[in-house]
Amino acid sequence: MSLSIRSACLIAALSLVVAGCSQERGGSPTPATGTGKSSSAPVESSTSAASPSSGSGNALVSFDSCKALTSIAGQFSLTEIEEVGKQECGAEYGADEGVSVSIKVWPDLGVQEATGGPNAESSDTTVGPRKAKLVKKAFSSSACLVAVEVSGKSRVDFLSSANVSLDKACDAATKIATAVEPSLPK
Repeated sequence: MSLSIRSACLIAALSLVVAGCSQERGGSPTPATGTGKSSSAPVESSTSAASPSSGSGNALVSFDSCKALTSIAGQFSLTEIEEVGKQECGAEYGADEGVSVSIKVWPDLGVQEATGGPNAESSDTTVGPRKAKLVKKAFSSSACLVAVEVSGKSRVDFLSSANVSLDKACDAATKIATAVEPSLPK
C-alpha cells in the first residue's frame, strides 16, 4: 500500500476514534429511509453550510484546512496535500521521513472530547495562548494528536502518524499546530 493511501486510511480512522461522543446533543435519533444509500447531498465548503450554535465554532465552518497546510508547506516540506474528508486535509511531512499529518476541524466538539483509543495517553497543554490536549498513541503506538481549542465547544485537531517513532509523530503534530494556530478563528 502506498504511503499516501496508508496515510489517508490512518488519518480517516484516527479522526473517527478521536471524535469522541457527546451526551449534550438534543433531539431523537431517526433512521434514514430508502435504499440504504445516503440521502444527504454533498456539503459545499462555504459559510452557507449549517452553522453550529457554539460561538467561535461558526467561524470554523469557513476554515480551510488544506489552505492552512498549503500556507506552511514550504516551512515543513509538506507534499501530497489533499482533502481526505469533510473539513479535513492531509499531507506527507518532511522529506523521506515516513510521517503524515492532517488537520481536522470539529465545529461542535471541544478539546476535552478528544480522547483517542484505549491505549491513548492524554495531557493538557497549550498551543500559543490556546488550551490544547496532547494525545499520544491516539490511534496506534505511533500516532499523535494535538487538539487545539477554538471555543469551549469547538476545536481543530492536528494529527500525525510516523513509521519511525511516536516522538516524531508528536513533534510533527505540535509543529504544525503551532504554525497554524495564529490563523485559527479567535
